[in-house]
Amino acid sequence: MTFEDYMRQVEEDAREAIAESADWYESWDGMYDALFTEDAVTGNGSGSYTFGAARAAENARGLAFDDGFIAEARAAGYGTELFAEGPEAVDVVARCLALGLVSGALEEIYDRVRRTVAA
Repeated sequence: MTFEDYMRQVEEDAREAIAESADWYESWDGMYDALFTEDAVTGNGSGSYTFGAARAAENARGLAFDDGFIAEARAAGYGTELFAEGPEAVDVVARCLALGLVSGALEEIYDRVRRTVAA
């Protein structure tokens, strides 16, 4: 997957999570924190989105030379040592970084869902 693919997938997964649970969180910050640790969005809660190193390696294979991912990872303080942590770690970090990048659009969705629930 490319980093763009990660952003699309994370946004899709997060949209589903927001639709299912936005009414549980009174603020976007609370919702964002939940998305950040949600295994079905980032895998950050357990340390794995795929629950398999082979699948994570397949997903993350394209990130080693993906300029967008490399730039975001560097900005977050990660260097090449990230890849030594294993494919599941790389996959989760990519998903967490992607969540941060798509969070603006997700916040709008959260607000819309909350307004609908309140109505």
